[in-house]
Amino acid sequence: MILLSVGNSSKSHLVAQIAVEVVGVTKSITNIFSNFYDIQDENRKLRKTNILLLSELSQLREEKLENIRLRRLLGFKEKTNNYEFIPADVVGKTLVSPYNYIILNAGSNEGVEVNMPVISESGVVGKIMKVGKNYSVAMILYHKDFRASVKIQRTRVDGILGWEGGEFLSVFNVSKTMDVEVGDVVITSEYSTIFPPGFEIGVVAEIDNSVAGLFKVIKVKPAVDFTKIEEVFIIKYKSDLEREKIEQDLLEK
Repeated sequence: MILLSVGNSSKSHLVAQIAVEVVGVTKSITNIFSNFYDIQDENRKLRKTNILLLSELSQLREEKLENIRLRRLLGFKEKTNNYEFIPADVVGKTLVSPYNYIILNAGSNEGVEVNMPVISESGVVGKIMKVGKNYSVAMILYHKDFRASVKIQRTRVDGILGWEGGEFLSVFNVSKTMDVEVGDVVITSEYSTIFPPGFEIGVVAEIDNSVAGLFKVIKVKPAVDFTKIEEVFIIKYKSDLEREKIEQDLLEK
């Protein structure tokens, strides 16, 4: 309409140039907004794809870790095939009280009984203290009432394992004259009426000979990381009842 209203050809040419420029600029602006929305949409799709990929990666990592744990458990079972094992998952636990425990999804229906030892591929976990049909409760090493006969693997020095709070276990009744060093491995003893001998408890972390009395203070770092434990084995191991009775009779005299 502008071009028609302008009779002069030079003016018409000028208006045409201006119109072309305006259309060009408008088209450029339109393309910018269009590209902006296209980029936004593409970014949303990419973010969604990244979330899905991260989720898949996380799942693959979890499956890999689970496979590693299961292979270790199976390897552990093969190396200790003199015993019958009941596999169980940890479905509950407490690590913040003086009487810590774990809850397992195996009970009397699977053959679990009170005082059966509980172990993992790393070492001793504890012992069964309560049993239901499908679940059981195990007292772990970090329990005020836990006691076990143990041995320093290198020198065969005997002691009694317990827990007095903190991150370390304690080995009692070891004379200051006995050969014990930091780094020594502590294992279950054949004197135990609950645990079969030779299972790892942990490693000596500290030794204090400066305390008063005849015995040294030995602190042990457990082999099991109780913050990460997920699967365990319950050993179908029963102590000799006749031996227990004789020992109990001696203590009562």
